[in-house]
This record gives sequence, structure tokens and C-alpha cells, in this order.
Amino acid sequence: MVDKERLAKCIRDLEEYLVRLGQLQQYPREEFLSDWRIHELADRQLHLALETYLTVGEILISECGWRKPDTYADIPRILHENKVIGGQLKDQLVTLARLRNVLVHDYLSLDHERVYQHVHADVGIVREFIDAVREFVAAQPLDSDGCS
Repeated sequence: MVDKERLAKCIRDLEEYLVRLGQLQQYPREEFLSDWRIHELADRQLHLALETYLTVGEILISECGWRKPDTYADIPRILHENKVIGGQLKDQLVTLARLRNVLVHDYLSLDHERVYQHVHADVGIVREFIDAVREFVAAQPLDSDGCS
């Protein structure tokens, strides 16, 4: 059975990161790229959003007893295999899982132009993910031991 309270808290956190990213979208490109405070904040908020989306996926995978992911990119693949998300969203989320690795491991050579583009492109993708998770969880019986 999915711990709906734990999942709801993660989704609330994720939605807050998306609000913050939405606010950062309002900066013109040149200002975004030239002001370290803006692009550093965007880097961090994007990182937190991606970590949280992956945590939501891990919660579902664990509590539903699905196969264990070997990489972060496996998380959306497993969610797709189990009909939580569609194929196009899966592909977009795999790309975001890879971006998470760049934000975490390649931070010294991070391309802020790329971050700017992702801040503008990815909020909608993550919102679609949230909607899909909510729909999946709402369809789960309250007293089941697994996920259908």
C-alpha cells in the first residue's frame, strides 16, 4: 500500500520548488546568466526538484514492490512499465534524471545557459509527472498490500 501521506509531503515540496523555478523564469536570459545569485539559485532549485521527483518515484517503486532501479534513469522506466506514466513523459523524465547527475557531479563546469533552458522547459514536465502520480495513487485501493 502506498504511504499517501509521505507521498503527499514530497509532492507539496516538489510543487514549492516548481513555484520557485517559475519565479526564476521571469528573469531575462542575460540577467539570469550574468547574475551568479540568480543562476546559482536556479541550479539549486532545479536540483531539488529533480531529486524530489526521483524520490516520489522511488517511494512508489519500493512500496509497490516493483523491480529495483539500477540508475536514476531507471526510475521513470519502471514507472512507465507499471503504467504510472506514459511513454513520452518517461522519455522526458529520463532526460531529467540524467540532468540531475550533471547538476550533482559536474557542478564546476555547469553550463548556465543549459540550466536557463531547463528552468523554462522542465516545470511543465514535472507538473505532468505530479498529475500522473496523483491519478495513479487515487486509483489504488485503500486496503491493498501492493499496487495494481
